[in-house]
Amino acid sequence: MMVRMAYGTDVSPTSNEAATPAASRHQRRREKTRARLIEAARTLVAERGVDAVGLSDITEAADLGVGTFYNYFASRDEIVEAVAEESVESLGARMDSMTESMPDTAERFAASLRHLVRHAMSDRLWGWFVVRLGIAHPTLIDILGPRASRDLRYGVDAGRFTITDIDIATACVFGSLLSTLHHVVSAQAPDNIDEIYARAMLCMVGMDPAEAEEVATRPLPELH
Repeated sequence: MMVRMAYGTDVSPTSNEAATPAASRHQRRREKTRARLIEAARTLVAERGVDAVGLSDITEAADLGVGTFYNYFASRDEIVEAVAEESVESLGARMDSMTESMPDTAERFAASLRHLVRHAMSDRLWGWFVVRLGIAHPTLIDILGPRASRDLRYGVDAGRFTITDIDIATACVFGSLLSTLHHVVSAQAPDNIDEIYARAMLCMVGMDPAEAEEVATRPLPELH
């Protein structure tokens, strides 16, 4: 195809220009295929637990070949890490953005916990994924652990929390979070379970019960 420029010179589109639509279609197809694999893995881990999910289970659920899988991921563990990154890390980043301007470190800690619980309430598949992944795979701890440790340390430094061992406190928060999420997705949890859990965690780190109640029931900012 020839293109007539304003000053009368005939030029042909460059190879890069001509290839752009095809390249874009190819990229979209790759993204859709990767998304199918991610969603299949997320659903299977949520239903069965990570140890009961094999690579062939993922490709069968996604209706794709094993060879196609290896075009995107090197192993089952790699796709599980990718699912955790998309499902949990993205939420963690949004919580970081929400809480970074909060002046009260206790409220920052409580708000993050409440959003995690509420997310499981609104997306049970996500909740089951987190519960099933749990301590069976280090990715979840790698994502949530440092955030919990950071918020606990901020609370100690600000004089809001009384903690003798941050690592043990982090482990307690992580374990109780998994138990609470399991209760949310498998039982009829009360609508204010997020507040109940946050209050319990604030009491655990040394806050007075009445003050913990006030902090845990403050209006919760939305995530963006």
